Amino acid sequence: MKKLILLILLPVCLPVNDSFAQIAFERTRISVTGHRLLAGNTILRNWDAANGIGFEVSAPYVFGNFEAGLRYTRFDEFTFEGSGFHSHYVFAGWNYSYIAADDLIFTSGIRLGNNFILHDQDKIYADEYRFSREESEFSYELFIRLQLEINKNTEFFISSSYNRTIFNIPFAAFYGTMGVTLKFQTPTWLKRFLQ
Repeated sequence: MKKLILLILLPVCLPVNDSFAQIAFERTRISVTGHRLLAGNTILRNWDAANGIGFEVSAPYVFGNFEAGLRYTRFDEFTFEGSGFHSHYVFAGWNYSYIAADDLIFTSGIRLGNNFILHDQDKIYADEYRFSREESEFSYELFIRLQLEINKNTEFFISSSYNRTIFNIPFAAFYGTMGVTLKFQTPTWLKRFLQ
């Protein structure tokens, strides 16, 4: 975990002239993502995660980018019968980019949000684990991303993230993600609002 945090914070220590500095809210980025749960603690022992889908919006703010998004994943039960659920991770975050080569950008960041869980049904198991139909808990995520610029308005990326959600059975999970980003000039009215 310490190595992951160090890797995510590393770009902050890099020279400013190699950083990805931009004018505040100049361009908007919209990403569509597909992701897969790669590793985790209790979550992989007790539930089977399907491939998921996500949506992200981000805009630059001098050094770094503000972002917001949603990631959806369906989990089917292994252990607790009838405990399948839908996970909706809603987040806001900040990331920092470093230009590694002409068309290659390395990005790392942090996300804070809520993991909204919708279980298939209310259940209690062994008088110990209680699954309410609807649950919501704080969740944080650290991520690293490698972006390949296809052209001025399009990027392809792959990323890895560590997510921790503080439920009765805490979820710690590593996700692998791939996606496409579309970039465009922020409309003047929206830029004025954000500034």
